[in-house]
This record gives sequence, C-alpha cells and structure tokens, in this order.
Amino acid sequence: MEHSTNIPFLLIFGIITVVLFIAGYIGKLLKFPSILFYILAGLLLGQFLHENEALEVFSELGLVFLFFYLGLEFNIVRAIHTAKKIWSVGILDFLFNFGLIFLISKSLGFPLFQSVLIGGVAYASSSAITTKIIVDNHRIANPETELILGLMVFEDIVAPILLAFISAVALGGELSPLNFGFIILKVILVFAFAIGVAIFFKNHIANFIDRFIEEEIFTLFSFGGLILFAGITQFIGLSEALGAFLMGMIVSETGKSHDIEKIMFAIKDLAVAIFFFLFGASIKFSSNIDFSFIVFMFVIVIVSILGKFLTGFLGALIYGLSKRKAIETGLTIVNRGEFSIAMSKFAPNVLLLFIGVYVLIMSFVGILTAQYAPKIAEKIVPKKKKKKKKKKVKTPEYI
Repeated sequence: MEHSTNIPFLLIFGIITVVLFIAGYIGKLLKFPSILFYILAGLLLGQFLHENEALEVFSELGLVFLFFYLGLEFNIVRAIHTAKKIWSVGILDFLFNFGLIFLISKSLGFPLFQSVLIGGVAYASSSAITTKIIVDNHRIANPETELILGLMVFEDIVAPILLAFISAVALGGELSPLNFGFIILKVILVFAFAIGVAIFFKNHIANFIDRFIEEEIFTLFSFGGLILFAGITQFIGLSEALGAFLMGMIVSETGKSHDIEKIMFAIKDLAVAIFFFLFGASIKFSSNIDFSFIVFMFVIVIVSILGKFLTGFLGALIYGLSKRKAIETGLTIVNRGEFSIAMSKFAPNVLLLFIGVYVLIMSFVGILTAQYAPKIAEKIVPKKKKKKKKKKVKTPEYI
C-alpha cells in the first residue's frame, strides 16, 4: 500500500466521495440503509485508499457527528420519561445483549477487557438502520414502534457511557477497581456539567443562537463548540463520542435542534459516510483463519440474534402488545451498526477482523429480518379472520 502515498489527497478524496454516492444510490434503489453499502465500498476499495491521515480525521469527525445527532434527538425530560417507561425492557436488553455475550466470551478464555469489548460490540442495535426501515415501510404509527424507538433512546443513553468506559480502559490499560471507580466518577462529573449547562444556561444559549444564526460565522461557532467539547472528553480519558452526545443534548434542551441540524447537515453526511467507509476498509481478511474463529463467530452471531429477538419479544409482552406484534418487535431490532463500529476503534488487532465480519453479518441479517418482520410475524401468528354473520332469510307468510 505504499503506492497510495503518491496519489494526491484531492484525487483520493474525490474518488471516495463519488464511490460513496454510487454506494448510497444503490442503497436507495434497493431500499436498503446506505450504511451497509458504505461499509461494503470500504471493504472493496479500502486497501487502495484508506491509509491517509486526512481521511482518518474525517472518520473521527464522522463518529463525533454521529453521536452529536443522537444527542440532538432528545432532551433531558424525554430521556427521563423514556427511562421510566421502559426501564425493565432496557435492563432485559442489557442483560441479554451485553451481559450474556460478556459471560460467553469470558468463559471461552478471552481476557476481561476483550470480553467487555465484545459485549459492547454486541449490545446496541443500529438506530440508523432501525429508524430508516420503520420510516421507509410506513410503520411509524404501528403500536410496536413506540416501544422500539423508546428502546433505541435507552440504548442511545447507555451506549455512549459504555463507550466512554471502554475508551478509558483502552487508554489507561488497566481494569482495576480503583480505575473503574475513577472512570465512573469522570463520567458522572461530565454528565453533571452537561446537565447543569443545559438546565441553567439553555435560555442564554437559545438567545445567542437566535442572534447569530443568520451570520456566516455561526457555522464556525457551532462546529468549533462541538469539536471542542468532544476533544475535552477525549483529553480527560473518555470517548469523544460521549462529549459529542452531551453537546447534542445541551443544544436539544434549548429547542434549537432543527436550526443546528440544517447548518451542519452537509458536513455530517459526508463525515459519517467516510466513517463507515473507513471501517469497511479496516477489515482485513486473512488466509489463515482457524476453525475456532469460525465457531466463535457462529456462536456470538446466533446468541446475538436470539438475544435481541427475546428482548423485543418479551419486552413487547411486558409492554402489553400482542404475540404477533411482539414477534415483529424482536425481528426489527436484530441489526447492529454504528455503535458496534464505534467500539472497534478501541479493539486490539486480534479482534478487528471479528468485529468487522460480525457487523457485516448482523447488519445484513438485521436488515432482512426488520424488512420482512410483519410478513414473518403474520405467518407465525396469522390474523384472525372475522366470521361473517349469516343473514337469516325470513320465510314468507304465505308458505
């Protein structure tokens, strides 16, 4: 790959953006989320293009924008309301999809940190894939959608915290009780600071946005503020994703989310697309894959599918939905995506291939199960046909 350094950056960047456009267009034609095609494009072309520092920076910006936009989606009141409403389903989700995978990995001989990382990779469904399929298939008004989106919000809160913890351990290199307590303390302090700013300064921030939003320099402020806050959390040993998420939450609290979204929409789309492309490029297949790798992959994939399905199925029954809707819920949330990819940033080299193949399999299988969830559920639990009442024919009086 040494030849890649001789190619001008602008040419590399131009090729990538055109390839990403084609990948996104194919996704649009096939009515599949573009994420999968961005990863596949990186997998196919990354060996020629991915070793470039400027592109790595774009990839990091993609991660920041991804979590910033997640933070924009809900404010503190909504987060508390959602947590109260589906906390039991959220705990079930965490136990099935983090706890169980962690225990399996540890029992198979993986070190403690790697077991936590594998659990983190398997934990969260892809909000981007799930939401797109629900919207594209006109299921937004369905009774199970409230539960699914609520669970996505719950995961959106837990995943950045989990990512911050994994990031801190990866950078610190030790998973001792003292280090664990120090990480938790840092996470609590960062959350407390963000919530304090959101509550006590939201009106001042809203007024500032109203005053400068039409000015050209406002883009510099909003972009700079986001990167600065993400950089601070990264500097103190937590993930930049946590800082971006909390910055989004602060902006959401001001009621100006849509205004900020419009300003950074184009940068966000490009950076996020490159983020997924470079993840695909990081997957390096080897000719000497042993049988144990295949067995472990098979076990984790099966447990991941069952874990998410049971979370959705049992959660929907707890939520008061019918068995058919419970099956639909379980099948809709099987996919994995952006959170798993974010975790891979802190993975040792021995796990990179596993995470890459795992995300590809789970995103593809999850897209299919979500796409056909209503049809599969109807096959398993058919709709009851209403019996037509036979009209009684009156006998004429002269007979």
